[in-house]
Amino acid sequence: MAIIVKKFGGTSVGSVDLIRGIAKKLAKAYHRGDQLVLVVSAMAKTTDSLFSLAYEITKHPSRREMDMLLTAGERISMSLLALSLWEEGISSISFTGSQSGIITDDRHGNAKILKVNAFRIHEELAKEKIVIVAGFQGVSMAKEITTLGRGGSDTSAVALACYLGAEKCEIYTDVDGVFTADPRIVPTSRFIPEIGYLDMLALSYNGSKVLHPRAVEFACRYKVPVEVKSSLSFAPGTMISKEESSKDSQMEERNVNAIAHKESILCYRIEPNATALLLLDKWHHEIFKINMQQQTLELYVEEKYETEIDYMLGESDIEILGKDRNIGFVILVGLGLAADPAFMAKVLRICLNSHIDRISHSERSLELMLPSTQVAKTVTLLHQEFFGV
Repeated sequence: MAIIVKKFGGTSVGSVDLIRGIAKKLAKAYHRGDQLVLVVSAMAKTTDSLFSLAYEITKHPSRREMDMLLTAGERISMSLLALSLWEEGISSISFTGSQSGIITDDRHGNAKILKVNAFRIHEELAKEKIVIVAGFQGVSMAKEITTLGRGGSDTSAVALACYLGAEKCEIYTDVDGVFTADPRIVPTSRFIPEIGYLDMLALSYNGSKVLHPRAVEFACRYKVPVEVKSSLSFAPGTMISKEESSKDSQMEERNVNAIAHKESILCYRIEPNATALLLLDKWHHEIFKINMQQQTLELYVEEKYETEIDYMLGESDIEILGKDRNIGFVILVGLGLAADPAFMAKVLRICLNSHIDRISHSERSLELMLPSTQVAKTVTLLHQEFFGV
């Protein structure tokens, strides 16, 4: 029997009714004979509420105690889903990250998975139970509870799929899959039925919220097939696996496969001295981008981290040389886009009124930095040009 790992995000398990609905749908898969391992996030807004409670007490909470607090959210979800499955007549058992054998390093708030000792999961699957695992969390070698950082449940799911030798990892969310642009900005964006690991990695690193880049890295490194699909319909979604060739295009035509974006970014400028590098060694907040220019280190981060980063820099006596806010990014994803001057000229003509501050690129992306207020308009214009809608 095939092992299938299914991950359910916070909006998918956001209420008791939604959890009951998932349990009913899972009953059908169970009766088909699949061995199911479910990874769950905290119910929608639960993690934010726990954060708020901590910051009502202190502006600078201990990272260890935050991990102890935040892991409660996933434990609630896993228990409620287990109870719902029992109501459907299906035997199930829930495990925390540590009970599942997810072993991490000791970096509280942004731990990395070292290995998975999943013997308890195998034991319960052999008893024909559905196993439910709390995502986002693990345990260090020193037996300390840790969290995996933003998007950690995605990472938990793909890592478990890898170590369990699962046939597939399914990521259930509130959208039908991956689109050519964010449907909230471009309602006419197109559904992408299949996308390669590297294109998905470029999208994830550049702002797409569908799947966290650490999860895509795991999938790519260990060749785990991943499908992103709707938790409401369970309909087929976007398969993330092998690289797809553009068979219908001219052989060297530059093709935009999708457009990612990011808004409300802060840029900290600091001197890259020894003290700053020591701070980066223990940094636990997600950094969107790092750039070096004229012996100045630029750290691009989401605005929500501002208070904590100000405190970290101050505590380390690191001078903030400058801080810019309201920065946005629009990223075209496709192979070799920046290698063609004519393609670059086309993009610049389309974005003539977008106030672009900087352009950079990799082999799979062309990145435009511009004011945050210009992002939505620019994504729409570029999508119209390259996708015709």
